[in-house]
Amino acid sequence: MLIDTTLLVNNPEIIKGLLDGSMQRYGSVIRWAAGTANGGQIVRHLAETPGLTSKLMTVPFSPILGGVDVIGHGLSYHKLMGIEKTLSSVMGLTQITAGASVLNLGVSIAGFAYMGYKLHQIQENLGHIQQSMEKGFNRVEAGLNRIENNLIAGFNHIDNRLNSVDEGLDIISGQLAYLYLLVEDSRQKQKSLAKAISHLHQAMLIKEIADLKAELYDRSLFPDESPRSAIKTASSVGSFLSNQAMQATPELDAEIMLNADVSIQGWAVAIATEANLLLEIGKHQEAKELLALQIPQFKQVAERWAKALINDENTYLSTAYRFTNSRFKNHIASERVERITEISPSDRTLSPDQIRRKKNYVDVEFEMSYSSAKFDQTWTHRQIAVAEYLDGLSELSARLEGLESFANLCESRGVKSSREILPGDDAEPGIYILSST
Repeated sequence: MLIDTTLLVNNPEIIKGLLDGSMQRYGSVIRWAAGTANGGQIVRHLAETPGLTSKLMTVPFSPILGGVDVIGHGLSYHKLMGIEKTLSSVMGLTQITAGASVLNLGVSIAGFAYMGYKLHQIQENLGHIQQSMEKGFNRVEAGLNRIENNLIAGFNHIDNRLNSVDEGLDIISGQLAYLYLLVEDSRQKQKSLAKAISHLHQAMLIKEIADLKAELYDRSLFPDESPRSAIKTASSVGSFLSNQAMQATPELDAEIMLNADVSIQGWAVAIATEANLLLEIGKHQEAKELLALQIPQFKQVAERWAKALINDENTYLSTAYRFTNSRFKNHIASERVERITEISPSDRTLSPDQIRRKKNYVDVEFEMSYSSAKFDQTWTHRQIAVAEYLDGLSELSARLEGLESFANLCESRGVKSSREILPGDDAEPGIYILSST
């Protein structure tokens, strides 16, 4: 190898930097933290081994609600990496959305298999949500009919049936769990969303994802074959999905968010697939040009969504720092808030004093006498859904930027293939750091 690779857990310098805050993980790189002498500069690149990527396919994704269980995926993740819980937390791995749960977006061959798996999850979870909702509707209808025969017994029965609906939806993968939080208060909205999911299955959106998934599967089976067909498909799918993502008007509406989310996640996979295939065959400049074009567009979409979903009629709450209030402490980790601020133009440039004032204003607003009625459980759940949604956009943006940095590294080292500087197939499973020299 032209560049030494070392397990992250075996590098005391990086671990110390992450623990004391002088270094931070951003996407698939470690950077010097803001405020340090070299703030923002890359310290090391990170890479996953094929073995770890394969294991990640079996990690269950936790539902969005459930207190501490919301970080269940992160805990499983750090156990696979052999990293202590404390380090997992400072790396920001304890509450990463399932939509962005692969560190390097597939810079290894096994990564292609994982990305294909992620696309399969999107399709599969849409089906699970639809089935769960339809099953719940049938039970609710049955309960309503019984009310006509026995009012008191009927009310008890409908309450139990609604609880069954809750339980059924709670087991849905965390990847799209925000949908439930957005429609839980309205049976009519739930029916509308179920129909939208059914239509989405028949739409070109799913066809495009299926085409890319097929190419990724083929690539994982035949890694030494020419990547021309896969590159062509990734480029075509990326163009279609990016168009769909950019056309969507950001709005706190489950159907709109669902369609945009599928487009955005598929777009990210398409970008990463095409760039990585180009890097594998030594076309560094082409990969850099692709990422230089696509990443700003992707970030623009992410920022549009952040601006729309963070905006609130109450000016004091029009900030990502509203998620730091104690009402969210069991559901939204501080690392998630920090990731969201990265795509929030109004929050990203705030000074420490301005951030402190923002948080104080938020806390005071939630302590007002009208807060319990105005900011009820439904409102709180929707905010958790917003945080989940925006966190995915932020993390995907960061990881695409990490891929851009990796392309620069490949070019600066003059490697013929990106495989030359990555851990081999026989490497111990885990996250590795790539030497900067």
